[in-house]
Amino acid sequence: MQVYQNSFDLRPDIRQSALQVLFDTLRNYGHHFSLPLWEKVFDSVLFPIFDSVRHAVDLSGETLQGQGLENDIAELDQEAWLYETCKLALQLVVDLFVKFYDTVNPLLEKVLTLLTSFIKRPHQSLAGIGITAFVRLMSNAGSLFIETKWEIVVSLKEATKATLPDFSYISSGAYLDNATSENGNSSRRQDNGEPRGSADHDFEGLRARNLYFAIGDAKCRAAVQLLLIQAVMEIHNMYRAHISAKNTLVLLKHVVACHAHKVNSDTDLRSKLQELGSMTQMQDPPLLRLENESYHSCLVLLQNIVTDRHRNGDLEAEACLVDLCNEVLEVYIRTAMGQPGEASSGAQPISHWLIPVGSAKRRELAARASVVVSTLQAISALGDTSFGNNLARFFPLLAGLISCEHGSSEVQSALSDMLSTRVGPVLLRAC
Repeated sequence: MQVYQNSFDLRPDIRQSALQVLFDTLRNYGHHFSLPLWEKVFDSVLFPIFDSVRHAVDLSGETLQGQGLENDIAELDQEAWLYETCKLALQLVVDLFVKFYDTVNPLLEKVLTLLTSFIKRPHQSLAGIGITAFVRLMSNAGSLFIETKWEIVVSLKEATKATLPDFSYISSGAYLDNATSENGNSSRRQDNGEPRGSADHDFEGLRARNLYFAIGDAKCRAAVQLLLIQAVMEIHNMYRAHISAKNTLVLLKHVVACHAHKVNSDTDLRSKLQELGSMTQMQDPPLLRLENESYHSCLVLLQNIVTDRHRNGDLEAEACLVDLCNEVLEVYIRTAMGQPGEASSGAQPISHWLIPVGSAKRRELAARASVVVSTLQAISALGDTSFGNNLARFFPLLAGLISCEHGSSEVQSALSDMLSTRVGPVLLRAC
């Protein structure tokens, strides 16, 4: 019990030594433990360590918000202590679980629940620790999993959904409603004799803090999503031969790309973010990198499944790949073409000339170019039969790529290669 209590000592040396002694003891004598005893160890000794850490972090976060981000050195030291303790303890738990996997494998669901509980938290450091531990578990124990155990990929899917960036506070205009309500209260206070300038300053400060936390939460979630994408790709690369097509398709359901694209396509939200300016410090579109990374990872995973189709006999992946390629090209062309212009009033004729895109739009197209190039390469890599069967579906999109503007020459070069090596021969054979 003393060793357990010392694992929370504020002195780093004592804390780390206590954790090492605790886990060394379990490693050295764990082979004598039965499953029921291990279950008691996890439930009564190991998991409570993380309950204490998460509770302390919650209290720390509440204190920070209540103080308006005023933090002193002692609080920073305490936060560092919490993260160090959590990171080390999670690594030790994972290593312990792997060492005695033959006995404790029925506890896998509980361990995964622990890891995903960190991933789902709106705190980048804790989520990062959870993702690192998850990959550590997969890299060390994945080879021991039977096929049914690989259904744990569902836990990553749930974590992904739970950490989707949320801009509702801004898109709904809630921050403006707060400001209006607060200004109303400010007027009443002025009638009561209190100086209005001071009250307005306080309300403006509160509004700024609320916006800061809303933007900070969205940025945190976006960062966690990028880490999750990297984790999925790393796990897939390690165990590509072990994970069935069915479970891989669960991994790549591109909810991230769809959500990011929905946010990036919200012109009203983007306008509000631009109006807020330096307070948000976000690129425009706000989740462009996340959208690109998600689309790219989905393309890679689907191409791998199609390549391995002779092994798993799954035809669904190729249909998913075709749909995804179609979606990526449509998104790019819509972005390049822009929103349709509104009809002008009066007798003024409506121009049908394409208006050149501005510098901001050109930068966005340049950022999207790499995904479009990968998409064109994925289409070109389809088998002859599949390529011929889907050419009629892709041809209008290829024509759109020819006519639209681009942010760089990458897309045009990849398109030229595809037309000359794949489309041209098909058309010649049809003549």
